[in-house]
Amino acid sequence: MILLFLFLALQFLIPARLVIGGLGAVGRPSVAVGILLAFLWLVSAIRHRQLPAGTQPIRWLIGFYLMVQLVGLAVGYDRGLPEAEATSAQRWTIYIVSMIGVTLAMAEGLKTRRQLDTVLRGLVGFAGFMAFVGTLQYFRVVDLTQYIRIPGLRTNSDLIGVAARGDGGFSRVAGTANHYIEFGVVLALVLPLAIHYAVFSPKGVRRVVSWVLVALIGSAIPFSISRAAIVTVAVTMLLMVTVWTWRTRYNAAVIIVVAMGAFHVVNRGLLGTIRSLFTNLDNDPSIQNRLGDTAYVWQLFDHRPWLGRGPGTFLPASYRLLDNQLYGTLIVGGVLGLLALLLLFLVPYLMGRSVRLRGSDQETRHLGQALAVVFPAALVASGTFDSFGFATFLSVVFIAVGAVGALWRVSGASPTRPMQAAQPGEKWVATPITAHLRDRIRTAIAATRERPGIRTAFEPMMPIAGTDRDREDVTRDGGPEEVDHVEVTDPEDSGTESSAPSRGRHALSGAGAP
Repeated sequence: MILLFLFLALQFLIPARLVIGGLGAVGRPSVAVGILLAFLWLVSAIRHRQLPAGTQPIRWLIGFYLMVQLVGLAVGYDRGLPEAEATSAQRWTIYIVSMIGVTLAMAEGLKTRRQLDTVLRGLVGFAGFMAFVGTLQYFRVVDLTQYIRIPGLRTNSDLIGVAARGDGGFSRVAGTANHYIEFGVVLALVLPLAIHYAVFSPKGVRRVVSWVLVALIGSAIPFSISRAAIVTVAVTMLLMVTVWTWRTRYNAAVIIVVAMGAFHVVNRGLLGTIRSLFTNLDNDPSIQNRLGDTAYVWQLFDHRPWLGRGPGTFLPASYRLLDNQLYGTLIVGGVLGLLALLLLFLVPYLMGRSVRLRGSDQETRHLGQALAVVFPAALVASGTFDSFGFATFLSVVFIAVGAVGALWRVSGASPTRPMQAAQPGEKWVATPITAHLRDRIRTAIAATRERPGIRTAFEPMMPIAGTDRDREDVTRDGGPEEVDHVEVTDPEDSGTESSAPSRGRHALSGAGAP
């Protein structure tokens, strides 16, 4: 757990362009920690009973993904790589092994739910720091990244700094990330986890700090002025809303409306600039360039459709910048590589959904959904920029993959476990639509029958009569006889009569006869 915390600290607190000299982009200190975690996991796997018992789907998923990367590397070398592409492929291999080490350490190194929550809270806290740095940059208070100097590290390229975008020249910031898009997308992916831990924090200072982090992260996302960031946060929030109760949805809608109004007052014109990113798509050169890349991608894909050119070998300096991870994966990995990428998003999503449906309590189910929404949102974002070229984005994705594996294991949310209905007093997570559906229908019918005067579609069309004491059964030629009134004697007030017009039927309390 300590090494995982160290990994997150090095990933979020140090500007992305500070690296170990001579290693290029893969020389970030966090990558070295990931390599150490991969080594420690391998040692634990070799030793007897050092890994948790039972099935762990994440282990097989990560093994398949690594196998595909190594096969692609061999294919790349087999076709004869130029020196620049060979060096890039080697760096990619180091990079991906590091991320795999982080995932396996999360999935199988965390023994308890408390340890998992501690690491994920750390992720939210470090993301909040990055949002704070970006907020200071946006309001031109100070750029902290210019003052972070660590012995042994040097800048791989110029720090990205603050840019301007839109007619109003609004500041566009990246915090400690490598790019503005990465900054916004990463915060959008972490936001559901921030909301989860704010909702379920104990009252007091911890809850206040948790909600401050939610406000920091949520308000800093627009400062990236990025379509990808807005689309990502829209996907995460829409998927979170699906599991909330109606009351929670209403409260969230009110908060969002108020927050957007306050944001507009403080940052006049910024929301309009972001809206123009979507309304002026036909005139946006970046969109046109992305659409124009399609023919180029299919041309390269036709040369090596199944295994691709080799991971890490498609260099923007030698070819072109695609700004689309799915296109890039199709070129370097072929059909097999794209399949591995899609499974990397799909399997953890299904496991997180399994926890959401079968978790033993609402906090577990809510965390399962908060982790699950990371993957469809990350997949959508990957279609808008070359996401796997950015270490912070990739770190969040692989941390989430490992967290899903750990939560799935400690919660025992296997597919054989029945879906869990919301218990009385649980106000955050609604009952799954199909959970105990047959029993819920039977309970509803039984409850309805117990209420007088109510008929359901499941009941036969027959009158509901009262008790023997207040029912007068009069028949004439096989049918009911019309009476003017019915006398009812109250056992506690003998001698008292009550009468009511019957309109041709018995006017009895509880009677529902047609």
